[in-house]
Amino acid sequence: MRLGSKESQIVQNERGGVKPPGARSAPAWARRNCACVASILSLFTVLCWQGQTQQSTYQYDPAGSLLSASTTNPLSLPLITQPQSQLFESNAPVSFSVVAGGFGMAYQWLSNGVAIVGATGDSLLLSNLSGTNFASYSVIVSNASGAVTSAPVAIWSDSNGTGMPDWWQMQYFGNLNQLPTGDYDGDGVNNLDEYLEGTNPTNAASYDPRLYVQSLNGSVVASPTQPYYTMGQLITLTAIPDSGQDFIAWNGTTSITEPTIALLMNSTKTITALFGLPLAVALDNTNLVWTTGGNAPWYGQTEFSEDGLGAAQSGFILGGSSLVAADQVSWLQAVTNMTEPMQLSFWWNVSSQPPDALSFSIDGVTLASISGVSNEWQNVQTNLPAGFHTLIWTYAKPGLDYEQPGGTAYMNVPWVDAAWVDEVALTPLSAPTNAPILSIAFVNFNTVTLSWPAPSTGFVLQQNPALGSTNWASVTNTAIQTNGQNQTTVSPASAAQFYRLINP
Repeated sequence: MRLGSKESQIVQNERGGVKPPGARSAPAWARRNCACVASILSLFTVLCWQGQTQQSTYQYDPAGSLLSASTTNPLSLPLITQPQSQLFESNAPVSFSVVAGGFGMAYQWLSNGVAIVGATGDSLLLSNLSGTNFASYSVIVSNASGAVTSAPVAIWSDSNGTGMPDWWQMQYFGNLNQLPTGDYDGDGVNNLDEYLEGTNPTNAASYDPRLYVQSLNGSVVASPTQPYYTMGQLITLTAIPDSGQDFIAWNGTTSITEPTIALLMNSTKTITALFGLPLAVALDNTNLVWTTGGNAPWYGQTEFSEDGLGAAQSGFILGGSSLVAADQVSWLQAVTNMTEPMQLSFWWNVSSQPPDALSFSIDGVTLASISGVSNEWQNVQTNLPAGFHTLIWTYAKPGLDYEQPGGTAYMNVPWVDAAWVDEVALTPLSAPTNAPILSIAFVNFNTVTLSWPAPSTGFVLQQNPALGSTNWASVTNTAIQTNGQNQTTVSPASAAQFYRLINP
């Protein structure tokens, strides 16, 4: 190549570097992995790129002695955070800021492409604004490696202080009267959030779906966790029970019983993770194997029980509606294998609106059922012969069960429209007595139906206003046999009345 009036040869050395003829090699730390270009002038310069992170410059005299070394950063200037458009209201000051990566940064803010005198920091504060200040703003960020200009931003008027610019409100609503907390299109997302998220506040199909999660005795982890999601985004939910609790099922958007589920966010979702005591613990019987199913499973809980420790509660099921036309049930089951006759006893309760009811069956034959808005805990005892027996408690809501709001204090309240079972026990019998089961069912205010298996020869129906009293008296109402059951309808004379069958 030609430098001035002299020519110089470039010679490749054994390490892949270059040096002028006759010059001493640069030090090894300067030559290592460097491509060096030298010119025979009064001095020559070596440029060395080490890896991909920095550029080093070395200057040598004609004899090859190092005169100076310097390092710069040749990377581009990424703008980590761009300036954002701001709202103006009530003469409040407005500020813009920028965050850039690199070293030795210089800043120059522009208004409509013209440099603002003195605006040379990473932020710009504007006060005493007027209409002439509503311009396009940007910033030039530079250092020794180059310069980059931010995207332009603006100051927008918000004359009523809603957090939504006037131009946006006029474009979509045609007025400035809409509240930020209002929901103009009824899609469940308020007007302010629609502005912030860039959706159309007048189109109910244009929104970012939300996820609402509830849980008790456990927690739920969503992945990813976001305040809102893109329409059609797939997320994962994982239910994590507290210590001593079991995961039961999901309720609401889905009824899956697996603790980890995939959920498609094609609308706003509400879902509850159900946790509870293990059924064997809640029912005070770890010798039986418990299973549950139906439209919603039973689960153990401590909020309501006969013994104050815990009981099994039916799952949340729905009655007849436009979405549910058939019966819905929640069942609890245990299978016994007894080598001798046993007495089965348990406590049960229900808070329901007839015809909803909790029933109990042995080997497919229903022995008793209870229903009513609010009943006291009742004890049931029956005798089982030796062998296998299938015990099933079923809480059912018929398909035509339409609840009308405002009827009672218990209606339309989840977890009250339910049934409970507690303290299930099997006790050996010296001899079977085949004692019949007495059932009570709510009819209407102060009227109930008592029923027990027919013929139950020798047994007498008695009543007593106080359970601890010995003043038992025979019920004189006539019993009618219907479908293998003795039935009689009574209207208790006192606020509390207890009934029993006794073989004198």
